[in-house]
Amino acid sequence: MTKFKGRLLFTISLIFIILTFVLVMPSIVFAEGGEEAAEEEIVEPEPEPETLDFDIAYSEVSAFGTKGELFEFEVSITFDGEEEKYFEILEEFPSGWSMDISPGSNAAIDIPLIMFKPNVPVALKIKCRPMVEKEPGEYVFKITLKSVAEEGDVLEGSAEFTGIVKPDGKLELLTSTDRLSTEVRSGKENLYALVLKNTGTAPIGDIKISSSGEPEGWLVELESNIEVLSAGEELEIEATIIPPERTIAGDYSIRFSVSSEDGNDSLELRTTVKTPLIWKIIGIGLIALVIAGIAVIFERLGRR
Repeated sequence: MTKFKGRLLFTISLIFIILTFVLVMPSIVFAEGGEEAAEEEIVEPEPEPETLDFDIAYSEVSAFGTKGELFEFEVSITFDGEEEKYFEILEEFPSGWSMDISPGSNAAIDIPLIMFKPNVPVALKIKCRPMVEKEPGEYVFKITLKSVAEEGDVLEGSAEFTGIVKPDGKLELLTSTDRLSTEVRSGKENLYALVLKNTGTAPIGDIKISSSGEPEGWLVELESNIEVLSAGEELEIEATIIPPERTIAGDYSIRFSVSSEDGNDSLELRTTVKTPLIWKIIGIGLIALVIAGIAVIFERLGRR
C-alpha cells in the first residue's frame, strides 16, 4: 500500500511537471522573441535629403526694338543641407540672346561657380540681352545649379524665366532728301517734305506734329495731327515755311517734332535764306556804278 501511494505521488508530480513545461515554456519563448523583434525595430533615422529652394521675383519687361535693351530677373535660392557646398551655374537661353548672372551683392558678371551656406539665401541677378531686334513673343530662359561633388552625390535644381517682347510702335521722323538743310526765300511760301515712319510692330494713334525754334516773324504751317499710323507705314508730311519780307540772308534753324503716347521723335532743319534775285541785280548794278565812277574820276585826274 505504501509503494502504491509512492508511485501515485510520483506519477502526479511527473504529470504536473510536464503540464508546467508545456504551458509555461511557449510564453517564455514568445516573450523572448518579442524582445528580439523590438530590438530589431529600433533603427537610426535617415538624414533629411538636401534641397534647393528657388524664390523667383521679377517684373514683365518690354524689350522691343533697340539692340541692347534687356530683361532683368531676380531669384533668391536657399540651400537646405548640413554644410557649405559649391554649385556650378548652367545657362540656357534662346538663339540671338546673351545671359549674364551675378550675385546681388557683387558686380561680377557671368559667374560660373557659387558657394552656398546651409539655410542662407543667395540672391542672383540675371540679365538677358537681345543681340538683334526681336519679334514679339515669349522667350524662355533657364538656369540650373549643379553641385560640385563626387559621383553619386550630386544635387541639382533649376528655374525658368519667361520674357515677353510686346508689340510696340516706334516713331521715326526723317527728311525726304535725307539732308537736314534747305534753302528758302524771304516773303515766299517754301514747301518742304518730311517723312514720318512707324518702324515698330504695333499701330500708333493720335500723333501730334509741331514746330519750334523758328525766328520771330516766321510762319511755319504743318498738316493736321495724324489719327493712326500702322506698323511699317510711311507718311509724307508737307511743311510750308514763310520767312518775312526783308529777312537778312543767313542760316536759321527750325525744329520739327512728332509725339504720341507710344513715343516721339524730332529733327532740326537748317534753313538758309537766299537774297532775292532783284537785290542781287541791284547790288551788281551799284557795284558797276561805283567802278564806273571811280574810272571816270581817275580819267579826269589823269588829264590834269
